[in-house]
Amino acid sequence: MTQFESRKLIEMVLYILERTGGIDFYHVFKILYFAEMEHLAKWGSRIVPDEFRALKYGPVPSILYDAIKELNTPKIRLAEELAAVTKFAGEDAPNVLLPKQKANLKFLSKSEIEALNKSIDENKSLTFTQLMYKSHDEAWSEANRRVNGNNIISPVSIAKILNADEAILEYIEEQLRIDSSLK
Repeated sequence: MTQFESRKLIEMVLYILERTGGIDFYHVFKILYFAEMEHLAKWGSRIVPDEFRALKYGPVPSILYDAIKELNTPKIRLAEELAAVTKFAGEDAPNVLLPKQKANLKFLSKSEIEALNKSIDENKSLTFTQLMYKSHDEAWSEANRRVNGNNIISPVSIAKILNADEAILEYIEEQLRIDSSLK
């Protein structure tokens, strides 16, 4: 993850925390997932600079998930950067994140903010169980069924959930091929 991608991800988290007044990290993960889905289906481009993995309770952005697990004792750079701008709410709400500062919106485009807002509005009040069932969609199931242990959820599969048209799906596939060849 580049420094810019790391900063963008942090600004997305801060934006979610700001708009919700603080929320548990499970909700943050799902809000990001559904915002990613919306943006992929509508524009053909990803907004979350992280790969989503199919875990037992639904999709999670993998690097962000690792960083949040380390917030109290950061070992990776993203965890250190996240710990500087967020905090846990306390013993009564140990999974709830609060922002220490406002999000820098220069890192987010209008379409990304639009997708985040829609996802926040639709998902912030859902229960853990409701979010789990909602996120256990076909993209999650496809990645979860793989026998080779690769539980990364394909952006194409994510876009298909909202019935992205064929041109958008082809564009996403082309972008994935380009990204892959640049690695």
